[in-house]
Amino acid sequence: MFKIIRLAPKKGNRHADGNDQIGPRMTMKIAFIQAPLGRPEPLIYPLGIVTLAGAVPDHHSVRILDPNRSGIPETEKQIKQYCPDVICLSIRNLDSQIKRDLFYYYLYLKDFINQLRIWSPDSVLVAGGSGFSLFPEKIMKDNPGLDFGVFLEADAILPQLLNNLASPESVKGVYYRSGRDTLYSGIPALPKPEEFGRPRYDLLDPGPYQANGGVGVQTKRGCPLTCVYCTYPHLNGTDLRLLPVENVLNEIRILKNDYGINNITFVDGVFNIPKSRTELLLRSLAAKKTDIQWRAWFTEQGFDKEFAELCRDTGCPEFSFSPDGFDTETCSRLGKTTRRQDIERIFNIARETPGIRVAFNFFWNPPGQTFRNWLQMMMFTVRCKLVLRKKAGGIIFGNPRIEPHTPLMDIAVQDGILSSESNLLPDTQDDLKNTFYSNPSTRYLDLIYTVYEAMWKIRTRLFRNRK
Repeated sequence: MFKIIRLAPKKGNRHADGNDQIGPRMTMKIAFIQAPLGRPEPLIYPLGIVTLAGAVPDHHSVRILDPNRSGIPETEKQIKQYCPDVICLSIRNLDSQIKRDLFYYYLYLKDFINQLRIWSPDSVLVAGGSGFSLFPEKIMKDNPGLDFGVFLEADAILPQLLNNLASPESVKGVYYRSGRDTLYSGIPALPKPEEFGRPRYDLLDPGPYQANGGVGVQTKRGCPLTCVYCTYPHLNGTDLRLLPVENVLNEIRILKNDYGINNITFVDGVFNIPKSRTELLLRSLAAKKTDIQWRAWFTEQGFDKEFAELCRDTGCPEFSFSPDGFDTETCSRLGKTTRRQDIERIFNIARETPGIRVAFNFFWNPPGQTFRNWLQMMMFTVRCKLVLRKKAGGIIFGNPRIEPHTPLMDIAVQDGILSSESNLLPDTQDDLKNTFYSNPSTRYLDLIYTVYEAMWKIRTRLFRNRK
C-alpha cells in the first residue's frame, strides 16, 4: 500500500514493496470520487472527474465513484475493496445556490472527508474542483484529513503531483501541508486545449445520467463576459480555449454510438460565443446526421432567427437565457452586455419561429434595479406566458449568491450587506442565508419574494407527490 507521512509529505512515502522513492513510472491505484451532496437530487454526470481521469497516465489504475448515484454504503464498500493509493475528491458545488431551496452541501462534505479517512486511512487524499478553488485555504483549514488541494483546472497539475507527492512544492497550483501549516506552491498556468483530459466514459457509464437534461459535453473553457456575480473568470480565465470541432463531434459520436446517449448538454458557460465557431460546430453536427437532442446556455448577443433555426434543426428544443435584469440599466449594473431590446428580440424570435421554446432567468432584487424596473420585469413575465404559451419555458427568479473574487462581493460591501471580512463559507446553513444579495434600496420587494418562495415550494411538493 502506498503511504504518505501525513502532515509531513516531504519526508517520503512508502509503497507496498517498501520503496520510498516516488518515480514517474510507479503504478498507483487512483480513485476519483464526486463529492456527495447530502440529499437526493437529479443526477448530473460528473464530467469533471471523468475528463480528469483521462489526463492520468495509462500505467496507473483508475476508478470513478459517484456516491450521489450509488449511495454512501456502496462507496464505502468500493473504497475498502479497491484500497486506493490516492483518492481525488471533486468538490463542484458547496451549496445549492438557490435561496428558496437552500441546502448546504459543505456541511455533509466535511463529514464525508472524515469518513474517507476512516475507510482508507493510508490513502493520499487530494481535493479539487470549482468549489474547492473558490475557498481553498478555508477548506484545507476546516478539513485536516486532506493532504493536498489542487487549485483551478487539474488536467496538467494532477499528473505532475502524482509524480511528486514527496515534493508537492515543485508543482504549481498545489496546496500542501508542512507540519501544522498549509502552504501554496504558486499560481498555475491554465491548460491548453491539447492538454485537456479526454473523458473516460468507460469508467463511469453515462447512461443513467441522461434523464436530467442530458450528459455534459464541453466545447471550450473560459468566458470573456463580465457578469458581476460570476466566478467563471476566476476559475477558468477570460480567454476562450476552444477544443477542435472534430474532437467535440467525436465525443458526441462516442456517447451516441457506444453508450446510447440521446440527450446532451453543452456545459460551456455560454455556448454561442464565438458565434461563428458555434455555427461551424452545428453545421458539422448536421452533416454527420447525428440524431441527438441537446441543450445549452446562450447569450442574447448576436442571437437571431437564422441561428435559432440552425439550433432547432440540429436538435435543440429549448433555449436558456440568463439576462438576470430586464431593463438596460440593471443589466449594465450587473456587468451584462445585454440590453432590453435584446430580450425583446428573443421574445419575438420565439413567437415567430416554430418548434422552439425559450426560458429566462432573472434576479428578483439585484443591484441597480428600481421598483419601476421590477414592475416592467413582472409585466414581461406575464406577457411571455400569455403570448408565447407553450413556447415559454421556465421563467425563474432568484437572488445572486455572493462569491469571493467577484465584483458583486465589492458591491455588497459598498451597500452594507456584508463586510470585507465576512465569511462566505460559514459554519451553519442559517449563516449561509446572509450570503445572497438583495438590493437595500428596494428591500420591500423581499416580502413579495417570500410569497413567490412559498408558492414555488408548494408547487415543487405537489410535483414530487405526483411522481
